[in-house]
Amino acid sequence: MLAALTLIFAQLEEVRVESSVMGTTLEIKVWHQDLAFAQSAVKAAEKELRRVEDLMTDWRASPLEDLNSSAGQGFVSVDKELCLLLARAQGIAKLTSGAFDPSFGAVGKLWKFKAIPPVIPSDAEIANGLVNVGWNKYSVDLKKSQVELSKGVRLGLGGIAKGYGVDCAMSVLMEMGIEHAIVNAGGDLKALGKKYGSELWNISIRHPRDQEKIIARIPVSNTCIVTSGDYEQFFLHNANRFHHILDPRTGYPATGCMSATVIAQDAAFADALATALCVLSPEAGLEIVNSIPRVEALVVDMQGQSQMSKGLKNSPTQ
Repeated sequence: MLAALTLIFAQLEEVRVESSVMGTTLEIKVWHQDLAFAQSAVKAAEKELRRVEDLMTDWRASPLEDLNSSAGQGFVSVDKELCLLLARAQGIAKLTSGAFDPSFGAVGKLWKFKAIPPVIPSDAEIANGLVNVGWNKYSVDLKKSQVELSKGVRLGLGGIAKGYGVDCAMSVLMEMGIEHAIVNAGGDLKALGKKYGSELWNISIRHPRDQEKIIARIPVSNTCIVTSGDYEQFFLHNANRFHHILDPRTGYPATGCMSATVIAQDAAFADALATALCVLSPEAGLEIVNSIPRVEALVVDMQGQSQMSKGLKNSPTQ
C-alpha cells in the first residue's frame, strides 16, 4: 500500500488507497458515513483483486499456468471461476473475429517488452507461434468445469482479467453496502454511485500521444470506462513503435487504433473489447460497438483523430 488518504466531505468519509496490482497501478476510493467501515471495505476490495490476480496470472505459478501446462492432454478440471471467464473470453473472441483472443499466448511469449534490450521475435518464430493461436483451439465444458487445450496452445488473460478483477472488487464493495466508490486498475475503471456522494463522475479521456490533451470528458455513474492503448508499454526500434497489444491474427503489435475507450456495465467485457478495438480498424471496431446495446466507445485512429460510436456522439460529453 503506497498511500492512504482520509477526508471528510458532505458528511461522508473518503478513504483512498493507491497501490499496484496485475502489473499496473491501482486506486480505490470509497465514501461512507463510517470511517472504520470504509477502511475495511477498501482493504477487502484490494484483497479481492489480488485473489483474482493469483488465479489468472500467467507471470508466475497459478491455476491458469497449471492449465497451460496441460495443453495436448485432453480435458482437465479447472477452477469454476476460471472456466467461466475462459468461456466468456472465447465468446468475445468470436464476436470480434479473433481481434481479441486469449490464445495469443503462443506468440505473446515471444515478445520481451521489458527486457534490456527488448526482444523482437523473428518472422519465422512468429509464424511458428501462430500455428497454435486461435480461439477455437481450446474447448470449455461449463457443466463439468473442464477445459481442453490443443497441443502447443497457451492462454493469456491479460486483456480481460484486469477488468474482471475490477468487477469483483466492486462487487465486494457493493455486498458490504458501499454506495459511492471508484475502482481504477490502470485505466480499467468502474464507478459506483456519485463522486463525494453528490455529483456524477466526470472521467477525462486523454490523447494517446499527448497526455496533456483531453479529447473528451464523460460524466458517468454506475458504469465502467476502460481504456487500452499503444502508449502503455512500448519501445521504438528503427523508427518503428512496438507495443504490448498484439494482433492475435498476425502476431505483431496492433495497428488498428492508437487507443480505444469502451463504456459498458461490465469491466471484463469492456476490457476485452477495448483490446480488440485497438486491433481492428476504427470502422470495423465501431460497427461492432454500434451493434451492442448499452455499449459505447471512443477510438483514436492511427492518424490521431478521434471517432465515437453512435450513442456517444449523442451523449453529453464535453
